[in-house]
Amino acid sequence: MKVLVIDADRVLLDLCMRAQAAGHEIRWWMPPLPTGEPSPIGDGYFKKVKEWESSARWADLIVMGDNAKYAARFAPFFRRGFPIFGCNAEAAALELDRGLGQRICSDYSIDTLPYVIMTSYDDAIKHVEKTMGTFVSKPWGGDADKALSYVSGSPEDMIWKLNHWKKTMGRLKGQMMLQERVKGIEMAVGGWFSRSGWAPFVCENFEEKKFMNEGLGQNTGEQGTTLRYTEKSKLFEQLLEPVTGYLHKINYVGYVDQNAIIQPNGKAWPLEFTMRFGYPLNYIQEALHLGDPVEWMYNAAAEGKNTLKVSKDVAVGVVLSHGKYPNQELMDQSSCGTPLYGITPAMEDNVHLVEAQWGTAPMQVGTKVKEVPMPLTAGCYIACVTGAGEKVSDAREKAYKRIWKIKPPSNRMFRTDIGSRLEEELPLLRDNGFAEGMEF
Repeated sequence: MKVLVIDADRVLLDLCMRAQAAGHEIRWWMPPLPTGEPSPIGDGYFKKVKEWESSARWADLIVMGDNAKYAARFAPFFRRGFPIFGCNAEAAALELDRGLGQRICSDYSIDTLPYVIMTSYDDAIKHVEKTMGTFVSKPWGGDADKALSYVSGSPEDMIWKLNHWKKTMGRLKGQMMLQERVKGIEMAVGGWFSRSGWAPFVCENFEEKKFMNEGLGQNTGEQGTTLRYTEKSKLFEQLLEPVTGYLHKINYVGYVDQNAIIQPNGKAWPLEFTMRFGYPLNYIQEALHLGDPVEWMYNAAAEGKNTLKVSKDVAVGVVLSHGKYPNQELMDQSSCGTPLYGITPAMEDNVHLVEAQWGTAPMQVGTKVKEVPMPLTAGCYIACVTGAGEKVSDAREKAYKRIWKIKPPSNRMFRTDIGSRLEEELPLLRDNGFAEGMEF
């Protein structure tokens, strides 16, 4: 099969490698660097194309990795019925425009947390002072400032944050949401959607966004995740199944995820949609996918069939990084070319390379040091390393046994507690009918 991969975020090396190994012909496009030079990611593994338009008619399947950057340019291809697995503009708006996401939840009888919309920092400060509530702030609307995300721990630190933004950023651009913060367990649920509806396997997942153990440090997006596939999920029934009609209405084909806070009384509150592959979520899901890595995507996009087969094991994935991560500039050359010592053929299936390339590096061979072909870094986000097992603890043990063996001669970094919180949280979730059958 001929597969065109549109990779705006430069994160689909692993998918391309697995699809090529399965015998498919791959054309992989990434945007150039800000300097105009091509990205080194994937060098030595693939010949990447400089533009994607001429390959659209060539492809049997087009895979979209992003939800926004090229939505307008792709709109004609969606309208003409090209076999595209990924996000169209209407679906992207569910994630990018929080107002739309909240409204769709309400329209389809999904309860949402109370919130107010603010158009100035001063009004937001007055609201917090008046209510003395604890809030989460988020950008509101498709054009809102994405920096306006903050989870407060008290009224005082929310007010400090609002004053800080006012001093450093000036007038509020667009609008912001102040949403009541509730205490509970964060859990997400996702599913693969085709023209015939949901695939039978639902992905329950527990991500860790912060850089350091115990949820300390800055937000990195996703530093590691624990997940499993199941055929019955209470969270899916409450937060995703109700929007089935809307997804059909917008002709969506791809992955849909909704994360939530589950309170001690069992009430699940939705937080936001994700309408695309997750990273590193997708690498960890791949550890449980059975069979051809892209044929099921073609069946979903071109024929409306759900043919994905999965393992029922639990999978744990841990992000491996180095250099200036997570504050690196795009393609910082000081983080490129570091050898990735320790990756053996037996480990390769569970090492999902992200910012990597193929080259040579010094290695001892017998009594001499020689230049030997091996994977090298092509950025700061090196890989996601996975493990799978019947229980969370089994999967954790395998993932960490592998990641400790990878030894780049640099400041390798990864969290050592991915999945640990589930030892305490899973029994609490099961008491309320969530994550049934999942064991630590």
